[in-house]
Amino acid sequence: MFNNLSKGSNLVLFLILFITFFSPSCASQEEKLSLAKQEVEVINSKLDKAVMITGLMFRDENRFAYRAYFVDDKLVYIFSDNNHGTQSASTNFYYFNKEKLLYYSSQEVGFDPVRKNKKRSIKTDIYFDGNEILESVRTITGNYAEINNEEVEKIKEDALKLYNAALEKKKYSK
Repeated sequence: MFNNLSKGSNLVLFLILFITFFSPSCASQEEKLSLAKQEVEVINSKLDKAVMITGLMFRDENRFAYRAYFVDDKLVYIFSDNNHGTQSASTNFYYFNKEKLLYYSSQEVGFDPVRKNKKRSIKTDIYFDGNEILESVRTITGNYAEINNEEVEKIKEDALKLYNAALEKKKYSK
């Protein structure tokens, strides 16, 4: 009788351990987000000692004027002003950890593409863990809005192009 009870409790213990270690949890997501936010704070605290490289990058009708910051020869932060044709401009902040985009923040002001004479502002914040989005918030003129996958992919693409342009610029600036 106790033998069967022991086997049953071993199975329960095994299942608890399995679920604890191999299933995704909300706390895990919250912990990753907390760590990402802490890493952004650490990067910000090191920027006054960082090596800065400036550059320009053009893509279609967009112009990116950027400042890239290197800490211990690792690119950790890019500040970019971006003109979107003649309709709007944005200030973008890209934070990197281990060569991957960690945090993106953007503040855009300009004119509504539909109602040309109406001004609008867009604020976007996204925390990443690799390809996974930990948290994303977007407001358009104070109202919450969705960020679609195409926009996220464009942000990642712009970040990668700026990252590579900054590395290339640093390589030739020595």
